[in-house]
Amino acid sequence: MDLVSFVKQRVAGYGDKVFMTGPEGQMSYREVDQTSDRLARGLQDLGLKPGMRVAVLHPNSQQAFLAYFAIIKAGGAVVPVNSIYTPREIAYILNNSGAMALITREDFLPTVQEIRPEVPGLKHLIVRQADEPLEAALTRETGAEPGEPNPVEFDPDQMAVIFYTSGTTGVPKGVVISHRNFCFGGPNIALNFNLREDDVALAVLPMVHVFCIASPFFGTLSSGGSVAVLEGFNTKQTLEAIGAYGVTWFPGVPTMFNYILGALDEARHDVSSLRMGLSGGASLPMEVLKQWESRFGARVVDAYGLTESTGLVTTSPFYGERKPGSIGISVSGVEAKLVDEAGAEVATGEVGNLIFRGPNATNGYWQLPEETAAHLKDGWFYTGDHAYRDEEGYFFIVGREQELIITGGYNVYPREIEEVLYTHPAVNEAAVIGVPHAKKGEVPKAFVVLHEGEELTAAELAEFCQDNLAPYKQPMVEFVPDLPKSPTGKILKKELPQE
Repeated sequence: MDLVSFVKQRVAGYGDKVFMTGPEGQMSYREVDQTSDRLARGLQDLGLKPGMRVAVLHPNSQQAFLAYFAIIKAGGAVVPVNSIYTPREIAYILNNSGAMALITREDFLPTVQEIRPEVPGLKHLIVRQADEPLEAALTRETGAEPGEPNPVEFDPDQMAVIFYTSGTTGVPKGVVISHRNFCFGGPNIALNFNLREDDVALAVLPMVHVFCIASPFFGTLSSGGSVAVLEGFNTKQTLEAIGAYGVTWFPGVPTMFNYILGALDEARHDVSSLRMGLSGGASLPMEVLKQWESRFGARVVDAYGLTESTGLVTTSPFYGERKPGSIGISVSGVEAKLVDEAGAEVATGEVGNLIFRGPNATNGYWQLPEETAAHLKDGWFYTGDHAYRDEEGYFFIVGREQELIITGGYNVYPREIEEVLYTHPAVNEAAVIGVPHAKKGEVPKAFVVLHEGEELTAAELAEFCQDNLAPYKQPMVEFVPDLPKSPTGKILKKELPQE
């Protein structure tokens, strides 16, 4: 099934029921469908044809979701761009994706104008002013009121979204998620977490991440529930929103759970509606889980997934046993197993490479055939994570893909940070690793060797990084006289201090 048919089915069943709520007001299932139809026609009038890409640089918003779905309805593919990215990072994604248009909000216009000469393929800029609806901005660009969208013939394997993640090559790579992926993933989330028509999800995860789109949005669409949309995560606003909108389930990364646990004041915050927390992106400490359940009175489930799995591979059973340190069991319709380097399945209790297959698996990376071939083999996706499984089918992660840093739920590869550090004229060598952090799990740390005779402070180098890297990628800095190396000159990161 394609996503347009998928949503039309939900509209037929839930029509006037509220789908999105929040500070921007309310929109019913039918209003979302009709508005996105008009937006899709406007994009078609600008020249959007099936297979073309349109980027969206916008914080969480009901209008941003309408943009996503309008692009898909018009036959295009959405390219979410993180609103905290630097101009360098934004320009790379626009160029790499070949986006023909960009939808953004007026406060990002100075950044876009700065980089536009570097993005020759960007033909249209749709700028939403203040609190106006996106439809007004698109009408301003087209010069005409949009009507019904032109018919589009959809293929379930047609790409719907290209999510950019940090890449091992030092630049982001685009993970292609298809209509089929979402049409399977949404109902699968609803099934595994027992979502109901009276549920209200809270969307504070960044919409540029598959976790947000697949869980609070498509999980909610699949169950007939509602989703409260906030511009981003803020501890105080999140706690207030739970009471204000009657939120029943909260999807977030461990850092979020930790922050709102520390800020909860039972005398001031009404969290009585909450029945479930869904933690993903990194392992949630068991102590945090126990305290969360005790104080919020809501069950917390820990899930494992990645962008390439449309967000979900395994999860702790909603009603079943949870095991400390486990990422749970395979979700419905997805097969996961552990194999050795030769591809043979390992015995129970033995560590192996975690691989999976199912309708949730990506078809590959945008314009990266070698990267795709390295991860997709005979229908199985190789995650790069190492794990073992017990006799009851529960998986336990023991190690991640080499060098990958997960900080506050964000994936960061050291190579991208190192590439930026090497562009500083005073830097001779640099090596980045992940070091433990009490709240974020890990943070990047850079060990830097300066050119002989050069002087540079950590504060000066940090300021340099701020201009070129998103906040979560910016490293702690330690200057060292040299880096440990092998006889061939390869830097040995394992010998760097890990504290």
